[in-house]
Amino acid sequence: MAAFVTLNWRNILLIPGFIFVLLLSILILQPETKSIALLKAKADQCLNCHEDTGDMSAAHPVKEFGCAVCHLGNPLAADKQNAHAGMVRNPSDLLWVTQTCGQSKCHPDLAGNVKKSIMSSNSGLVSATLYQWQERGQLNDSLLHIHDNLPDTSLATGHIRKLCAGCHINKREKDFAGEIGRRGGGCNDCHLQAGKDSSAHPLLTVQMGIEVCEKCHNRSNRTALNYQGKFESEGYGTPYEQGNLNSNTLSGGRFFYHIPADVHFKSGLVCIDCHTAEGLMGDGRRHAHLEEQVQVRCADCHAAKFARADPANLVWKTITANSHLQVPPDSLLAVSSGGSFFSNLRRQNQRIVLIGKSDGKTHELTQTPGRRECSLPGHERMSCQACHTAYTPQCYGCHDVYDPSRRQTDKITYKETDGHWREYRSYLRFERPALGLDQFDRIVPMAPGCQVYLTELNKQGKVIKQDFWPTMAGFDPHSTRRQVAACIVCHSDPKRLGLGEGNLALQKGKLIFEAQYDASSSGLGTFALDAQANLSGKALQKMSREQERPFNRQEIEKIYAVSYCLLCHEKAADKIYNNYFLSLKRFKNERGLPCTGR
Repeated sequence: MAAFVTLNWRNILLIPGFIFVLLLSILILQPETKSIALLKAKADQCLNCHEDTGDMSAAHPVKEFGCAVCHLGNPLAADKQNAHAGMVRNPSDLLWVTQTCGQSKCHPDLAGNVKKSIMSSNSGLVSATLYQWQERGQLNDSLLHIHDNLPDTSLATGHIRKLCAGCHINKREKDFAGEIGRRGGGCNDCHLQAGKDSSAHPLLTVQMGIEVCEKCHNRSNRTALNYQGKFESEGYGTPYEQGNLNSNTLSGGRFFYHIPADVHFKSGLVCIDCHTAEGLMGDGRRHAHLEEQVQVRCADCHAAKFARADPANLVWKTITANSHLQVPPDSLLAVSSGGSFFSNLRRQNQRIVLIGKSDGKTHELTQTPGRRECSLPGHERMSCQACHTAYTPQCYGCHDVYDPSRRQTDKITYKETDGHWREYRSYLRFERPALGLDQFDRIVPMAPGCQVYLTELNKQGKVIKQDFWPTMAGFDPHSTRRQVAACIVCHSDPKRLGLGEGNLALQKGKLIFEAQYDASSSGLGTFALDAQANLSGKALQKMSREQERPFNRQEIEKIYAVSYCLLCHEKAADKIYNNYFLSLKRFKNERGLPCTGR
C-alpha cells in the first residue's frame, strides 16, 4: 500500500512554511544582489496598481527591483493610503539617500561621498564669503556646510542664505520657480534626464550633457558659458531683433553674445569627458575648496600616465554603466593628477585616445611633454591656462544692499524672514586675463571674485554702513585655444602683469606705470578695480585663497625685462634662452654683441 499523509489542520499550517523555505533556497543559489532585488520585487505589490511603470534605466529594471526598494512606503499594504505612508517621491534626495540609493546593496560609497562633496556643502563659497566680509579669519574650512551649519546670525550668513543657497545639490528640487527650481534633488540634480521623461517614470542617465552643468555653473566664474562661447553681456538685450530684445537669454533677465568657444567644445567634448567621477561626486573626504576635489589638469590628458586600476575601483562601475566605454578588465587606464582613473582615456593602437562618454566618438590626443615653450627656465610654474586661455570673464564691482525693513525667503528654511538683499553689478568684461600665483604656486589666470561694495540700511532706509571688499581669484575660465598670444604680450602688458589697464615703460632705468583708469576721481576707491597689485608688488586686493598672490616687484621686473630681448629673439628655440641669465650677463658685460649697440 502506498504511503500517504493525513492532511489535518497541523499539516496544512506547515505547507506555507515549506514553500517559503523552498523559495528562499532557490534565491540563495542566485547572485546575491539579484536575489535581493527579486525577493523585494516578488513581495512588492506596487506594480499591481502601477503596472505601466517603465524602467528608469537599463541598470534598474522595475520588474526585478520593484518600487519600494527605492521609494520606500509599505509595498504589502492593500490600500493606497497605507501603501504610500512613508513613501518618498525622490529617492535620491540627500535627506534620506542612505535608505534608498545609498543602501548597502546599491551605492553606499557613492551616496556617502556625495553628501561630503563640495557640490553638497559649498564649503568653499561659505568660507570665502565669511573671510572676505571680515566675519571669519580662517579661509580654509572643509567642515562648513551651506545647509547644515550656517546660522542666520550676520550680514554674510544672511546674504548666503537668501541669495546663494539656491545652488547646491542637497536642496529640494522644484522648490522655486525657474532655474533655481531645476537645481537640487541630490543625485537627480545630475542624473535625471530633464525633459526626456517616459510616460510612466522619469529616466536616469550617466551620459550627462553640458546643459546639466550649465544650470548651476553659469554665474560666478561662468565656466559652462565660457566653454560654449557664450559671453554674458550687460542687461540691455542688444542687438535688438525686429525691435524686440535679443533672443539670446539667460536666467535672471540676462543676455549673452556668441564668441569663440573653447577648443574642446569645438571638438565635441562635454564636461564629463574631462571630469572624473571622484572629481564630481567626491572622493569621501571633505575639501575646503572645489579645486581640491576636482584635481584634473591639462597634462592628465596631454602628458598622460597609465596604470592598472584595482577591480574594486570606482572607475570600473563607471565603465560598466556606460555602453560607450567597455574595455577588458586588464586594460591600462590614464591616471589624473589627483590619483583617480579616467574611464575614457586609454592607449589604442599606439595612440592616446579619449572616448566621448555621451556619444562614443574617439578623439586622438596630442601629447606635449618636453615642449620647448613649456620647459624654458622661468616657465616651470606656468599653468597651461596661463598661455592657452583666450579670455576671462571679469565682473568688476558687485553692489550688495541690505534692507532690514523688507522680508525675503530664506532658501534653506523656505521661510520668509526679516531682511532683504539686492545685488547690483557695475560692469562685465570678457578680456585677456591678469596673471598671478595660485595656492599651488602655479601661474594662472586671475579675475575678480568678488569685488563687494556693501551698503547696509536701517529700517528707516538710511545708510548706516558702507564697506568695500575687493577680491581677486585664480581659476580656469574654460576658454582654451590652441594658438597662444605672442610671448611679448605677456612680458610687456601691464594687464597681464596684474597692474591693470594702462601704459608700462622703462624710463631712465626705472619702470613707470600710468593707469588708464582714474580711480581717485571715481569715488569708488583708490585704485583701479582691474589692478591686483601696484608697481611695487604690493597687493591691492584680497585673494580668495590663503596662498594666492599677485606678482611681487622682483617678479614684475624680471618678466618685463625679457620683453626687450623678445624684440629680436622672439622664438622659444632661440639659443639665448638655453640659459637666459647667462645670456643676460653677457649682454651687460660684453661689447660687440649684435644687440649691445641698439
